[in-house]
Amino acid sequence: MRAFDLGVLITARAGRDKGRCFVIVGIIDDQYVLIADGDTRPVARPKKKKLMHVHAEPELAEDIREKLIKGEYIQDAEIRRAIARYTNKKRPDKEG
Repeated sequence: MRAFDLGVLITARAGRDKGRCFVIVGIIDDQYVLIADGDTRPVARPKKKKLMHVHAEPELAEDIREKLIKGEYIQDAEIRRAIARYTNKKRPDKEG
Protein backbone atom coordinates (compact mmCIF):
# COMPACT_ATOMS: atom_id res chain seq x y z
CA MET A 1 0.00 0.00 0.00
CA ARG A 2 1.20 3.50 -0.79
CA ALA A 3 1.38 6.29 1.79
CA PHE A 4 -1.48 8.08 0.04
CA ASP A 5 -4.10 5.44 -0.67
CA LEU A 6 -7.84 5.01 -0.19
CA GLY A 7 -8.87 5.07 3.46
CA VAL A 8 -5.67 6.66 4.74
CA LEU A 9 -6.15 9.42 7.30
CA ILE A 10 -4.39 12.68 6.47
CA THR A 11 -3.86 16.06 8.06
CA ALA A 12 -4.07 19.18 5.90
CA ARG A 13 -0.83 21.19 6.01
CA ALA A 14 -2.03 24.16 3.94
CA GLY A 15 -5.14 26.11 3.10
CA ARG A 16 -8.16 26.94 5.22
CA ASP A 17 -8.31 23.30 6.32
CA LYS A 18 -4.82 23.42 7.84
CA GLY A 19 -4.52 21.12 10.87
CA ARG A 20 -7.80 19.28 10.20
CA CYS A 21 -8.00 15.51 9.79
CA PHE A 22 -9.59 13.91 6.71
CA VAL A 23 -9.88 10.51 5.01
CA ILE A 24 -8.79 9.92 1.41
CA VAL A 25 -11.92 8.86 -0.48
CA GLY A 26 -10.55 9.12 -4.01
CA ILE A 27 -7.33 9.35 -5.99
CA ILE A 28 -7.27 11.60 -9.04
CA ASP A 29 -3.65 11.15 -10.15
CA ASP A 30 -0.14 11.14 -8.69
CA GLN A 31 -0.53 14.73 -7.44
CA TYR A 32 -4.15 15.04 -6.26
CA VAL A 33 -6.52 13.17 -3.94
CA LEU A 34 -10.13 13.63 -2.87
CA ILE A 35 -10.65 14.02 0.87
CA ALA A 36 -13.70 14.08 3.14
CA ASP A 37 -14.30 14.52 6.86
CA GLY A 38 -18.02 13.73 6.95
CA ASP A 39 -18.75 17.19 8.35
CA THR A 40 -17.66 20.28 6.43
CA ARG A 41 -16.62 18.04 3.55
CA PRO A 42 -19.17 15.24 3.09
CA VAL A 43 -18.41 12.17 0.99
CA ALA A 44 -20.85 13.42 -1.66
CA ARG A 45 -18.78 16.61 -2.06
CA PRO A 46 -15.12 15.77 -1.36
CA LYS A 47 -12.34 18.32 -1.56
CA LYS A 48 -9.61 18.04 -4.17
CA LYS A 49 -6.27 18.46 -2.40
CA LYS A 50 -2.70 18.43 -3.65
CA LEU A 51 -0.51 15.75 -2.04
CA MET A 52 2.19 18.26 -1.16
CA HIS A 53 -0.37 20.06 1.04
CA VAL A 54 -1.26 17.02 3.17
CA HIS A 55 0.51 14.76 5.64
CA ALA A 56 -0.33 11.05 5.74
CA GLU A 57 -1.01 9.79 9.25
CA PRO A 58 -0.02 6.26 10.31
CA GLU A 59 -3.68 5.24 10.47
CA LEU A 60 -5.84 3.42 7.95
CA ALA A 61 -9.63 3.24 8.09
CA GLU A 62 -9.81 -0.32 6.77
CA ASP A 63 -13.60 -0.56 6.79
CA ILE A 64 -13.87 2.59 4.67
CA ARG A 65 -11.08 1.43 2.36
CA GLU A 66 -12.86 -1.89 1.72
CA LYS A 67 -16.12 -0.12 0.90
CA LEU A 68 -14.35 2.31 -1.44
CA ILE A 69 -12.63 -0.53 -3.29
CA LYS A 70 -15.93 -2.43 -3.64
CA GLY A 71 -17.72 0.73 -4.76
CA GLU A 72 -20.15 0.62 -1.85
CA TYR A 73 -21.87 3.65 -0.35
CA ILE A 74 -20.10 5.32 2.56
CA GLN A 75 -21.98 7.39 5.10
CA ASP A 76 -20.55 10.60 6.50
CA ALA A 77 -20.99 9.18 10.00
CA GLU A 78 -18.53 6.38 9.15
CA ILE A 79 -15.92 8.95 8.14
CA ARG A 80 -16.52 10.94 11.35
CA ARG A 81 -16.19 7.78 13.48
CA ALA A 82 -12.89 6.82 11.81
CA ILE A 83 -11.48 10.30 12.41
CA ALA A 84 -12.72 10.29 16.03
CA ARG A 85 -11.11 6.88 16.67
CA TYR A 86 -7.80 8.20 15.35
CA THR A 87 -7.89 11.49 17.28
CA ASN A 88 -8.78 9.61 20.49
CA LYS A 89 -5.78 7.29 19.96
CA LYS A 90 -3.57 10.27 19.21
CA ARG A 91 -4.66 12.10 22.39
CA PRO A 92 -5.36 9.41 25.00
CA ASP A 93 -5.74 12.05 27.75
CA LYS A 94 -8.96 13.26 26.09
CA GLU A 95 -12.20 11.43 26.84
CA GLY A 96 -14.96 11.32 24.35
